[in-house]
Formats: sequence, C-alpha cells, structure tokens
Amino acid sequence: MEPRIFPVDDFSDERLRGYRNLKERTLRGESLFVAEGALVVERLLRSSFDVESVLITRKDGLENCLALVPDDVPVYFVEEQIAVKTLVGFEFNRGILAIGRRQALPTVEAGFESYFLGEKRRRSDSLYEEASYRRRAWIVLPDASKPDNLGLVFRSAAALDAEAVILGERCCDPFSRRALRVSMGGVLQTPIYRAKNLLEELHRVRERWRVVFYATVLDDGAVSSYDLGTSSVSDSPHVAFVFGNEYTGLTPEIIEFCDKRVKIPMRSDVDSLNLGVSVGVFLYEFNRGNWVNSANDSVSTGF
Repeated sequence: MEPRIFPVDDFSDERLRGYRNLKERTLRGESLFVAEGALVVERLLRSSFDVESVLITRKDGLENCLALVPDDVPVYFVEEQIAVKTLVGFEFNRGILAIGRRQALPTVEAGFESYFLGEKRRRSDSLYEEASYRRRAWIVLPDASKPDNLGLVFRSAAALDAEAVILGERCCDPFSRRALRVSMGGVLQTPIYRAKNLLEELHRVRERWRVVFYATVLDDGAVSSYDLGTSSVSDSPHVAFVFGNEYTGLTPEIIEFCDKRVKIPMRSDVDSLNLGVSVGVFLYEFNRGNWVNSANDSVSTGF
C-alpha cells in the first residue's frame, strides 16, 4: 500500500526543517542524519534505525522504496526546483531523501561483550553445528578523518561481513551525508563501536576475550594478507585488523600493542592503497578461511 504523501510548496514549512540547508550542516552533534538516494533510503528503511520522515521530488522509479515506508512515517512531496535551489542547498537529482534518528553507539567493551555473550548462547543452542561456525573479523580505525574514506570502509565491511567497525576518538562522523552516500548504506548495515580512549579500551578487550589484533603495515617482516585465508595464521577465530591514517599510518603505540603485523604484497614504488580498498582486501583474504573450512565449501555463508 502506498504511503500517504503530503505536498509541500512552502520551503519554510517546519515539517521540512530537518532537510534545510544541508550543504552547510555537518549534522555532527545533531540527533538525526540524512539518507540520500533510493538505495541508501531503502537500506535505512530496512534497518533498525527509526525514520522520522521521507522527502521526494518525484514518484517514478521510487515505488519499491516507498513501499517500505511505515504507515506512521510521513512522506513529503516538494517540487524539485524548490528542493534544489531553496531547501537542501546543493544539486539534488536523486529524487528522495529521508531523515533517520541516531542511536547511541556502544563502547568498544560493550560491543565485544554483546557479541561474545551472543556467541555463548549460540554455542549452547542444541541446533548449533561446529561446521557452520565462522571466524569473525573487526575493523579498527584510530584516525579515519575523511568521510569518503570512511564511507568506503563501511561499504567493504558490509559487503564482506565484518562483525563491526570500531571508531577511535579522532574519526569523522559515519552518519555524515557524504559518508553515508559513499558507503551505499553500509553504515546502516554494520555495527559500530565508538571509543573514548581507544588504546585503553583495546587493552581491556584483549584481556577479557581471545581476540588477535593485527596491525596493517608496509613492512617486509609482516605476514602476507594472502596467508590470512589459512587457519594456521591465528589460533583464535576472532581477529581485529587495525588500519592507520592513509597519510601517517599507525602510531608506534598502536603497532606495539598489536599481536601481529600484516601487509598486502604490492609494488615497492606504490605507497599505499585507499583505506576502503585495503579493508576489502584484508577481509576478503580473511574470509577465504571461512570458505575453505566450511562444511560444503560453498557460497552459502553469505559472501
């Protein structure tokens, strides 16, 4: 059933206040975020995040997305020229925006505790099968300061089924309009833990749970990413990959904290890969171990 659509021809209408002047607003510190484009809005509507409203400038091509809008969520129709020139403040031709409500992000310790309590329950389930058990990987970002790079990380993390992305205190906002758009909604599909003091919290996590931390580095003595697909690389099925800033890399303190170092074999005259690409490479190689060790060696694991 198509949701009720409310035409609005006055850009100063208070119902549209969340969409106003988005080009000049970072949305950091606000209780809301804005999803842009049919794919990102659809993933918002399918997620656990509350949706406050939807704004459209056309109906054609948006039928599937509009069918997901709950009955209690208003859909506002605004003439496209008003939306572009007066309301949102940037060139807008994607036809649809939506306002979502932020959720409180768990701390690093709370996130890991929730996972391991859930794992304990899964293992006690009479239907649990050891052959179906999968290794899990976390992505740790001490200092991802560019929304485009962060968005690409979440796109790779969602596609390759990372357990969660852990954000250090210097990371930019994953719910910024740019990061959300570049992630193709991956920010809404992957759990996020937010650290207040990353190194201290990681130390406590390692003390409580069997998680092996890998520093991703350009180092001849590091393990090759290709070897991540073998079970011999780590005695633990739980691994966290720590990625540094593209320009400065990981700090000596973070590298010293990590249990192991891992690298992507690459040409010596190339400094590094894009952060999101690197995350994708490491997750892919790590996941090969799940594929190889699965009971039927098929793609039924969801990758």
